[in-house]
Amino acid sequence: MFPSDDLLFLAPEQSEPKSAQGNFARSVYILALEEPQAAGNRAFLSKVLSAVQLDLDKDTLFAEIQDSEAFSFVDTLKNKQPACVLVFGLPPSRLGLAIEAPLYQSLMFYNVNWLFADALSTLEPDKNKKSQLWQALKQMFL
Repeated sequence: MFPSDDLLFLAPEQSEPKSAQGNFARSVYILALEEPQAAGNRAFLSKVLSAVQLDLDKDTLFAEIQDSEAFSFVDTLKNKQPACVLVFGLPPSRLGLAIEAPLYQSLMFYNVNWLFADALSTLEPDKNKKSQLWQALKQMFL
């Protein structure tokens, strides 16, 4: 029925993350792995985004995804039509996408500029990873 090299992913019924919040003024969607033990993640992300003139609350739609939360981002792509999607701590397959995406390198897929990075709690203490993120964000937004 399907060619042997096709990748299939189960698409859960829920397509919009429950926790999505923000005004989405600049059409930037941010998905981050929810890390309850890392309470400062949101403040860290806000600081990082401000360096590229993005306001977390005004310019983006931000959602924290629980490790066990099932959803497919494909419908959100169609409905919201983001210009950019920043993903922290989640692989593409977790979003229902069959793509390979190296960390800290932007790529165009489905007419959207994507950037995948490590989880926020991993990024914050690591100067090398923060530098890689900064370089990628500069290319995307400055």
